[in-house]
Amino acid sequence: MNDNKVELSWLLQQIAAIQDGTEYLKDGLAQLAQMGEGDSGESYSPGNILGKAKADALGGMIRGRETTNQQLLRLYEKMYDDLMGRGPAQ
Repeated sequence: MNDNKVELSWLLQQIAAIQDGTEYLKDGLAQLAQMGEGDSGESYSPGNILGKAKADALGGMIRGRETTNQQLLRLYEKMYDDLMGRGPAQ
């Protein structure tokens, strides 16, 4: 890259690295799987809330990844339109 110019091959490599970077999801899932199930708690306590916490954590991880995937798709569409010489309204 010279003088703030971005090479297309470099940009595509960076996008591919983001797209393929799912190791943190695997690590997160492994950590959630290792967590215990908790206990029911004492009378009149909220009970076992660990299962809900694990589900919420998993949901947050998936939502974050899907947001990244949607942004990548928009970027690919824009790049394709730019390369084909089409404007956003065409």
